[in-house]
Amino acid sequence: VAIVTLWLEPGDYPLLLGTADLGVSLHSSTSGIDLPMKVLDMFGCEVPVCALNFACLDELVNDGINGRVFDTEEELAHQMGELLLEKDDGEELRRLG
Repeated sequence: VAIVTLWLEPGDYPLLLGTADLGVSLHSSTSGIDLPMKVLDMFGCEVPVCALNFACLDELVNDGINGRVFDTEEELAHQMGELLLEKDDGEELRRLG
């Protein structure tokens, strides 16, 4: 087994992240009070986000306003299907990003 990782220069990280059509945050908080900084990275690169729900997530992600929030893998699959299959010609992806 070989694991290969890449090192990105700081300026390359937002360029790479910005190429994504959709970001998924699986961050959960054991304390219930820390927020996923990767979601902020995605916001900064205008990448729409689907985020796992937990106690204080609504301080960062407002479902349907600046991202989508899910509780189960079924909800995530449904959201990804809605957003990526472009039933609305990609309008919601553009609005959330």
